[in-house]
Amino acid sequence: MDEYAQDVAEAEDLVARSTDEQLAGPEWALNMEICDCANANHEVCDDIVRFLQRRLQSGSPRVALLALIVTETVVKNGPPAIHVQVASRAFLTEVAALSDGSLGVDVQNQALLLIRQWADAFKGGELQAFQDVYRQLKMQGVAFPDVENDVPVFTPPTSTASASPMRSGRDEDYTVTDATPVRRSREQQLEKLHVDLKVVMEKIGQLRDLHARGRTGEQRDDVLDFLRQCQPRMNTLIEGGIMGKIDERTLEECLNVNDNLMKALEESKLKTDDMMRFDSPPPGHRAAGLSAGMSQLSLQEGGNASGTPRRAPSPRSTLTTMDDDFDNFLTRTAK
Repeated sequence: MDEYAQDVAEAEDLVARSTDEQLAGPEWALNMEICDCANANHEVCDDIVRFLQRRLQSGSPRVALLALIVTETVVKNGPPAIHVQVASRAFLTEVAALSDGSLGVDVQNQALLLIRQWADAFKGGELQAFQDVYRQLKMQGVAFPDVENDVPVFTPPTSTASASPMRSGRDEDYTVTDATPVRRSREQQLEKLHVDLKVVMEKIGQLRDLHARGRTGEQRDDVLDFLRQCQPRMNTLIEGGIMGKIDERTLEECLNVNDNLMKALEESKLKTDDMMRFDSPPPGHRAAGLSAGMSQLSLQEGGNASGTPRRAPSPRSTLTTMDDDFDNFLTRTAK
């Protein structure tokens, strides 16, 4: 099985598990893994949306509601390629069909809420389909629920066990009891946001401490990967703050955390460059060593003048190459 086929199979499994009818509520870990798949390989975006469309057609209120929540998550955290697929006529038709109330008022409200959110979020952009569906339903006399001025929700990426244990900040914003979503209050959302920002600052401090002690390896790489994944999520969070989703004091804190994040990543890059220069002999030294070795070689058959085989020096490196790509995901910014 090639890599693309493996990614598609993984995405299909994640969508099935994240919309399982037996779930008590949204599984955010699974939802974010779907976002990571979309960000890692844009070619699977159409497959992800196709799998979600099937779940919307299941006829089960709970499955449909969970599928809508997953769709909301991937739109907010996925790449533009996922937006294009969600904006397709086939998919939006399925979402709009759920607004008739046939699967219950909760599914109906969630479908209408997403259509309105997308119309606002992509207003003036190239994806006019979101606006078109919204206008058509409005012309038909459909009453849309009010969109709450929710706080942008920043969810730090999952850290592996090698890092020091700390709260992940991945609390639920919805619970599903008999297929009924219950949103957090604005105060709770702000409180969670401050906790999540604190997690990021703690990781920044941990990375700087590891650098100060000259520590490298898996632990350092895990923390560094965590912070790299936070970078696009912080950008999305700040964009939401600039749009007035959070108060001025919280936005200032977000900007401060983002500034520290950028500095920490730049410091890490400089230290990595220094280590590479330290571990690898300069080109001039390598050339000199090679010339010295060549001067000792005998053109006579049988070896060199001293009878001792010589080897040209080779550069060594103790630095493991780090993967600069990060997974997408992030921030479930409520519009």
